[in-house]
Amino acid sequence: MSRRRTVRVTTAAGQLWAILWSLLAAVPFVLIILLAFKSNTDIFTNPLGIIGVEWSPQNFAEAWTGPPGGQGFAGYLLNSAVVVIVAITGCVLLGAFTAYFATLASARVRTAVIRGFLAATTLPLIMLLIPYYTAFNAADVLSQPWALGVVYIAVCLPTCVLILHSFYLGFPPELREAAALDGLGIVRTFVAVVLPLSKGPIVAVAMVNGFFVWGETQLAIVLLQSPESRTIPVGLLDFQGQFGANTGAIFAGLTMATLPLIVVYLIFNRSIAKGVALGGVFR
Repeated sequence: MSRRRTVRVTTAAGQLWAILWSLLAAVPFVLIILLAFKSNTDIFTNPLGIIGVEWSPQNFAEAWTGPPGGQGFAGYLLNSAVVVIVAITGCVLLGAFTAYFATLASARVRTAVIRGFLAATTLPLIMLLIPYYTAFNAADVLSQPWALGVVYIAVCLPTCVLILHSFYLGFPPELREAAALDGLGIVRTFVAVVLPLSKGPIVAVAMVNGFFVWGETQLAIVLLQSPESRTIPVGLLDFQGQFGANTGAIFAGLTMATLPLIVVYLIFNRSIAKGVALGGVFR
């Protein structure tokens, strides 16, 4: 077999694997959409069928209205947006600042900082529930979406720092030197030169952490006590009762909750791929 033919076979095999992997990744989303249109009975008796089933598009109306005692999907959507905006804004700003100035420190200090953040990524969220609940209760900020966003800043910061640190290690020193010759200090160089050139990695870490915050439930269930403060994943759990559940409305709510993520990814997918490629190799 010639070398050119070998390359073609390898390329075709890689493309086939990519297609199969994409189809496999799409299966959960297709199933969620399919079940969102089915009645509760057919969800359990014929979950994969499309013929001879009872279609229930009213599931979306029920999901939008919300369960009894809830405030509806629109309110959950607003709370989730507040949490994500606070979390991602704080995470990106603090993460970029920390990651960049860690690269300017000595090798010993930089290693200690990165090892500390790397160790923080192994800390299970469940270990933080009681300390955070105690602190929130003492500060009287339970059921405040913005306060939950502040918590997510701390949770997402290690990942943000680790990815951006790898990118900033390869940042051209000539640009910093040129900024210094123009009279810019370290902080002004970071704001005026470094941040604008970090768009790809920053968008990548913002999207990765934003997807996590959008669907996180452990901390949200504990720290958002009142019904009007709940985010989308916590609010949808109200459809699950002790003796029954409106499963169709749950899947309809999941479908509506997934749509904003798909739109955001389609808009920024190139920046995400580029940012992960630039910052994904730790040095």
